[in-house]
Amino acid sequence: MTATAAISVRDLRKAYGPNEVLRGVSFDVAPNEVLCVIGPSGSGKSTMLKCLNLLERPTGGSVVVAGVTLTDPKADVDAARTKIGMVFQHFNLFGHLDVLSNVTLALRHVRKLGRAEAEEIAHAQLARLGLAHLARHRPANLSGGQQQRVAIARSLAMSPEVMLFDEATSALDPELVKDVLAVMRELAGTGMTMVVVTHEMGFAQEVADRVIFMDGGLIAEDGGAREVLGDPSSPRLREFLSQVL
Repeated sequence: MTATAAISVRDLRKAYGPNEVLRGVSFDVAPNEVLCVIGPSGSGKSTMLKCLNLLERPTGGSVVVAGVTLTDPKADVDAARTKIGMVFQHFNLFGHLDVLSNVTLALRHVRKLGRAEAEEIAHAQLARLGLAHLARHRPANLSGGQQQRVAIARSLAMSPEVMLFDEATSALDPELVKDVLAVMRELAGTGMTMVVVTHEMGFAQEVADRVIFMDGGLIAEDGGAREVLGDPSSPRLREFLSQVL
């Protein structure tokens, strides 16, 4: 790991029985860097992202996030996860809780904050994302875009050092995508370190500092967004971009 890396991954491998999904992935992410990960379905993108907070436990290799070697058996993974926000494709909100309770849950039970302090933090994040008026609504009464913004607010409330986004817009209707991308764009502008698995090439071109193209469980290309997306060197990436652009 380089001294300045916020995330450092070395020879990351993940297999499900004989199926090796990740076949030796290595990369660093600098503090304040926005890294977009692109590639065809089944290339290992989401599995790689989930290995960054051990939602998927690697078969081999090392993962260091915010100075903690998560793959060390002695690592306090729960403590490290408080520094890592993650936003999923399908929101993962608790339907029996209102929006405010969804956002305060981890603050109260993981960070052990009192109700008043947790709710103050939650209200601030909901207001930041334009959701203050929905604090007492249940997720089922919100649009998909609103639910995803609640999920982002929930992660930001924990004051993470790194944010991971796993296809955060792919479950949304097209007209709702732009609102969530606007939030992610604003977050990138604040200097948050972000790793974003996405099919939104326009977002990657505009916001990413770097782009990784994954194919067959390997990193096929890694470079600046303009270089990788504007002047791809491999025929496989050119073929992929021709299909998604």
